[in-house]
Amino acid sequence: MSDVKKRITITVDPHLAGYAEQLVQAGKAESVSAAFNEAMAIKRQRDQHALAKLRERAAQADPARVERMRRHIDAQSREAGFEVAAGE
Repeated sequence: MSDVKKRITITVDPHLAGYAEQLVQAGKAESVSAAFNEAMAIKRQRDQHALAKLRERAAQADPARVERMRRHIDAQSREAGFEVAAGE
């Protein structure tokens, strides 16, 4: 990760902007930008953790059961009028 910050312009809900400003005033964040950086870093970490758990569960899945479920979903999709591509 680069130490060079990228300047962006965002629009946030007033209550979130107010909260970020409160964090700065209370000394819990260096700046409003730092507060939003930390929030995004936490979200990214949470998303990466969830993806890792999903991959772990997928690795433990029974391939035969997955294939049966996939065929069932494909059949339901076709019955509902959706086009299902081969191999999807």
